[in-house]
Amino acid sequence: MSNPSDVLVHRNRTVTDREERTLTADVYCPNSPPAEGTETAGSPRPLVVFVYGGAWETGSTGQFARWALDAADEGFVAAEVSYRLGHEATFPAQIEDVCEGIDWVVDRADEFGIDPDAVAVVGHSAGAHLALLAALSDDEFGRRTEIDAAVGVSGVYDLRADDHERAGESLPLFDDRPSAAELRRCSPITYVDDDADAPPTLLLHGSKDSVVAPDQSARLADALEAAGNEVEYDAVDAADHVFLHSSYHYPAARERVFSFLRESL
Repeated sequence: MSNPSDVLVHRNRTVTDREERTLTADVYCPNSPPAEGTETAGSPRPLVVFVYGGAWETGSTGQFARWALDAADEGFVAAEVSYRLGHEATFPAQIEDVCEGIDWVVDRADEFGIDPDAVAVVGHSAGAHLALLAALSDDEFGRRTEIDAAVGVSGVYDLRADDHERAGESLPLFDDRPSAAELRRCSPITYVDDDADAPPTLLLHGSKDSVVAPDQSARLADALEAAGNEVEYDAVDAADHVFLHSSYHYPAARERVFSFLRESL
């Protein structure tokens, strides 16, 4: 576990001013150079961007603070980026904000000591939806940064699906009942094609998740695999929707995610 002196935290850096509010990012940088003799000594570090959840209705930077501190302890630069919620702006504002936040951090690679060719996104719940949408949709929503690895935890990936309780109904992302075209556009799974161009992806989902059906992750994993992409799917036994933040599941989840990122970046 990191000591405070091991990590330099840049909090509430302004990304951009929207009409609704100012978007910010927290950036966590290892505060010491890599050990001499290691492969990364003197080199820029890979970046991990965390996207918080909250059903597109709540949430803020800070939810992934524990994860970000530990990511920095593992040798990554970590960042949390904010985005407008559904009551502030309708879709695609949320994913446009996440993409701009990712680009903002990478544009400051020299300041934060980032390797711009080693960028991952990690999200939970609604944040997993946005993280995977950023990773799979190329430049559909304005993203300039290449995403090299993606991790989704307890995510919603097909908003058209019958097993998603809000599919076809009113969503916080829309003012009115969304059309089939709108649901398709905001579903990460619809951007999986036969080109096998998705980044390496890890999907984690609790077997006891009563908020988002585990089949959301299983179905996206199947689609990615069928298209020839590198994907790993873990159904976490006896875990609920927010297991990644629980004291019981956190150590194993942390090791699983960081091991995947080390191998993929």
